[in-house]
Parts: sequence; structure tokens; C-alpha cells
Amino acid sequence: MTLKTKLITISILSILAFFNAFYLWYDWLFSIETKNQLYFPVWSTIQQAGSLCDINDTFSCTKVANSEFSKLFWVPFAIYAMFMFFVVFIWSLIWIFNNNDLYLKLIAIPSWVWVLVNFYLFYLEFFVIKAFCPICIIISVFLFSIFFLSSSPIIKSIRK
Repeated sequence: MTLKTKLITISILSILAFFNAFYLWYDWLFSIETKNQLYFPVWSTIQQAGSLCDINDTFSCTKVANSEFSKLFWVPFAIYAMFMFFVVFIWSLIWIFNNNDLYLKLIAIPSWVWVLVNFYLFYLEFFVIKAFCPICIIISVFLFSIFFLSSSPIIKSIRK
């Protein structure tokens, strides 16, 4: 896979992950618990069933999003993810026209950090919350794809 193809793939994956994270933030913002604190009479009648990704007690975005572990400094992780994927998207778009491995290495830095955060979040979902967010799993697939695509030049340089 050429460098340009990798960057185009990363830009597509990052924008898809951004919109998934945006949905998680939107879903958290207008969740049933939040609606009880705020007064949204229209939303209370429209979204009585909860999130679109609430399948059961084990696979529930609402259960994960409303846990005490879904925020860092009172900010939902979805906002951090939106920011990170937006930055990766902008970087990959800018660097599509520059043919240099350095740009993939720079994209690898936030993806490495976010992969570590993602492992911690999966630990919390599996062992503490005991519920999984299907949208978070989709975002993780995008994240790991970006991680492997952006880490390939680093892995090649280590092998040499």
C-alpha cells in the first residue's frame, strides 16, 4: 500500500470515527438521565426507549455513557475522541500531497495514546461496568485500523 493510499484510508476512517464519536456525544447529551436534569419535553417523548444502540443490558451505549467512568475532568470521552479524530483527519488531508513517512509517524502518536486509553476503557467496560457500547466497538475498529496504518513506517524502520 502506498503512502498516499494509507493517508487517504486514514482520512476516511478518521472522519467515520469522528461521526460515530459525535453520535455518542449526542446520545450522552440527550440521554434519559440528562433529560431528567434538564427540561426537554420534546425529547422526553421522542426518546423514551433510550439510545439506538441499546440492544440489551450487556450491549448498551446508555449504560456505558452514564457510568461514572465515561468522563475525564467532567468531559465525556466522546468529545476527546471527536477532537483526536478531527486532528488526524486534518493532518491526513494536509499530508496527502506531501510524500513523506514523517506524517504517518506524527499521526501514529495520537493513535498510540488513544489505543492505550482504549484498552483502559475496554477494561472498565468488561470488568467494572459489565456492559459494552456497540458504537465504541466500531470506533475502536477504526482506531486500530488507523493505528496499524500509521505505525507501518515505524515498524519498517525498526526492522531495518
